[in-house]
This record gives sequence, structure tokens and C-alpha cells, in this order.
Amino acid sequence: MSKITAKIKESVAGTIDRTTHLDVAGATQVIAQKLGLNKRMINYTHVELRNKLNEYGFKATPYNERILFLPHCLRNSKECKAKYSEEGLQCKKCGKCDIGELIEIAKELGYAKTFVVPGGSMVTKLVKKYKPSATVGVCCYQEANLAFDNFKGTGIHTQACLLLNDGCKDTKANIAEVREKTELIDKKLLEGNSKALKK
Repeated sequence: MSKITAKIKESVAGTIDRTTHLDVAGATQVIAQKLGLNKRMINYTHVELRNKLNEYGFKATPYNERILFLPHCLRNSKECKAKYSEEGLQCKKCGKCDIGELIEIAKELGYAKTFVVPGGSMVTKLVKKYKPSATVGVCCYQEANLAFDNFKGTGIHTQACLLLNDGCKDTKANIAEVREKTELIDKKLLEGNSKALKK
């Protein structure tokens, strides 16, 4: 994790602790001014605030009730041989982009599914079909905010990881951050949920 992203996470946690009725956009501007952030880091801060608001429920969700969504723009556009189905790109794990490694991270943790999708409308369709309790999305800033808005009030706990570069082709993921988000879990919260269900 870079020094600036670590500082953002620390400031996000502090802002949430001090704010009762959180205005995410306003809080983002406070942090941006405090740290002198550029536009990309302002967007990152905004997404981190929304992640933090969803984190408690996300950490209380077992891995096998989560879905990882990856954008098809991560693929190597010149060399990718994968075909599309009605559930997105069917990765062949050839190693020529980040997709295969990210799929393996989710698989090792025991995630219910991983999908490589062209956009938010397919995410919504797949969420309706598979009914996860939580999702992680690797995406651009606009798609992250769309997902947070779409899942607000649904009981689906969302986390987003921003792409390292914008654009709709040959993008890159922050693999360390995706691993960090996908691994987030609190065993005490899981045990509490399990006991509550048995009562």
C-alpha cells in the first residue's frame, strides 16, 4: 500500500468516527483539502468512504456468500482468446492479463462466483440471479458509485477497488488492494450471526 492510500484510509476512518450523519461528498472534500489530493486521489477517497460505510456488513458475510465482479476491460485486447457468454467473458487464465490471478484469489478464499462483465447492467442481472449477500467490484470510479447507489438499501454489502488506470481497454487492477478487500472478514461477527440464526 502506498503512503498516500494509507493516509486516505486513516483519514476516512477518522472522518466516519467524528461524523454522525455522513455526507460522503462533503467528507471527501474535507479529506481532499487536508491532504492536497489530485482528482484521481479525490475519487479514491470518495470510494474509500463508501467502502467504509459498507465494511461492517461486508466483514460479517462469509466468503461463500460473496461474488467478485471484474471488468472485461482488464483483458489483453490484442491477445485475449476468451469468448463471451450471457454471464460475461469466460476467462481462459492464459496469464496475459490480471483476470486469471484475480479469479484465483476469490477461488482460494471460497467466493461463490467470479464474473468478468462489460458493465453495471450485467452486474445487476447476475446479482438478481445468484442473490449474493456481498459483492466486491473492480471498476472505474463511475461504475463504483453506480454499484453503491444500486445496492443501497438492498442488504447487499458492497466493496469497490478502483482500477489503476482509466479507459475502457487494457486497464490494470491493483492486485494487492483487491486481495485486501476480498479477504476482509471478522470471525467474531460471523460467529455472532451464526448464533443469532440458531435462536
